[in-house]
Amino acid sequence: MAIRTIFLMGEECAAGQRPGWHEFVRDYAPLARALVNHYFPLLAPEIDSHIQGLFQRAQKDGNAWFRDLKFHNEREFMIAFRDLVFGYGRANSRIPAPELSLDQMREIMRSLNVVEREILWLFVKGYTAAQIAPIMMNAAATANAVRAVADEKLAQVLPGATAQAFNVSARVLIEAAEKTKTDACLPLRTFNNLVNGQLSWRERELAEEHIRDCFYCIDRFTSFQEMTRLRKDTAPLPEAEIESLLTALQFPPAGKKGFLERMFAKA
Repeated sequence: MAIRTIFLMGEECAAGQRPGWHEFVRDYAPLARALVNHYFPLLAPEIDSHIQGLFQRAQKDGNAWFRDLKFHNEREFMIAFRDLVFGYGRANSRIPAPELSLDQMREIMRSLNVVEREILWLFVKGYTAAQIAPIMMNAAATANAVRAVADEKLAQVLPGATAQAFNVSARVLIEAAEKTKTDACLPLRTFNNLVNGQLSWRERELAEEHIRDCFYCIDRFTSFQEMTRLRKDTAPLPEAEIESLLTALQFPPAGKKGFLERMFAKA
């Protein structure tokens, strides 16, 4: 029996094979649900049909999303999946009118260091201090302190801003940040090495120096951290729900398992 890896799953999904899609749906439908509920709440009342539509998007044109996908590890795959969710959500959900522009965010962040800017960007994304702490592996008190400073600067930059100004502007700010990408931006592999402590002191210093002043990389690095935490905290989809979704994706029912398959399933 082949050892299951994210690469084998991707190959099987690209080929339209049921085992890969079973694993994909099992592990990533819960992540999709969490992301849609968080970033596209207007889709929440019909979340099941939207999750189905999302996976149909990946299945479109003979599993083209998988066939065109390139990644070096599961964290990079998770970012690609996040992009898939955002592409679907943006196409199917209204964008709230923002209160803040990227230039105003730059002014609010002016005196913050790189970690503080990352924390503030997660506040923009709608996370609380208690949620940000495990994402960034920092104390909640640190996040609360950053939020207090940011709220004070928000009042200076945009007098009369509402208490929800950061989060209301989130989707527009994220899209604007994505458009600031340059050739100097860091690859996902650098983010992975940064998280794993696999950079030299000088490499880490240069990476953080770039992230500090780059909205694209602040957004991508915090997304990298966000998806890593979601993957750890999210339980797999129950078997009945997996089969229901696979049926909607027009996969035939699973055949009966042989003796060896049942034995390995219990191991």
